[in-house]
Amino acid sequence: MRIFVTSLCTIMVTIFIMEVPAISANQSAWQDHQGMISTRILVASPDIAQLFPTRVSNGEDTVLLAWEAKLTDGWKTYWRSPGEAGLPVRLFANDNQIELLYPFPERFELFGLETYGYSKQVVIPFQVKASDVAGSLDLKADFMVCKDICVPFEASYNLAVDIENAGDITSDIRVQSWLAKVPEVGDAAPGGLVIDSVRLAGTPGHQNLIVDATAAAPLTKADVLAEANESMQFRSPKVRLRRDGRSARFVLPVVSAQSNYDLSQGKVRVTLTDGRGNAIDRFFDLSGR
Repeated sequence: MRIFVTSLCTIMVTIFIMEVPAISANQSAWQDHQGMISTRILVASPDIAQLFPTRVSNGEDTVLLAWEAKLTDGWKTYWRSPGEAGLPVRLFANDNQIELLYPFPERFELFGLETYGYSKQVVIPFQVKASDVAGSLDLKADFMVCKDICVPFEASYNLAVDIENAGDITSDIRVQSWLAKVPEVGDAAPGGLVIDSVRLAGTPGHQNLIVDATAAAPLTKADVLAEANESMQFRSPKVRLRRDGRSARFVLPVVSAQSNYDLSQGKVRVTLTDGRGNAIDRFFDLSGR
């Protein structure tokens, strides 16, 4: 379903490509993309990486950067898994895709379809090897913005990088605040968040994903996003709170372009937020569940 929509959006518009030379060290020039979105690259100081040891590498062999975007009213750009429409923000260095640290997204509806992404502004942190930075850095990005139509863009960035003096107060504040919204991976459990179990209910073609979770604070503002493969999507969860409010069951209906889909032998990625600034990101194998 999403493949069809994104292909349709690509046909509707032309991809715009813009290249802007570097300005001052440790930040690229702002690029305006048809008045819909403006983007640039920031370099953060090593001190910011030290604040999030479970989310980013902390050492002299990496440099912490971020893709910053400001969106005009009504326009949205997309998370790593955009939902039933849209394309995710992606960055590349030397034609190699960079792993981005996506903050937990917002939910949107586009053409009657559920999507996930960002409005108004977003800062998406990422890291590169220090050895790949020799005084300057060239990056490429592709991303899509949607409002009444969807427009894909490609952009190239060049910035001078002074590793010894990376970051400034303004850039560090931006990167730090958005890095704090990136879900924790591994064993970290911010806010006491724990996914107790993940299982399927129903028969092929009519399945629901059942997620049971607990937290230190009431889950009245909680949300869950699930990812499997491009042929399957998950609707907004129905939430059933336990008596203490700190335990909840989330029921996510599975939808697919395949009428007889079966997720029981697959894997799922579950991202849970308590709605209070804490989020975790976990993988589950549904075989035998």
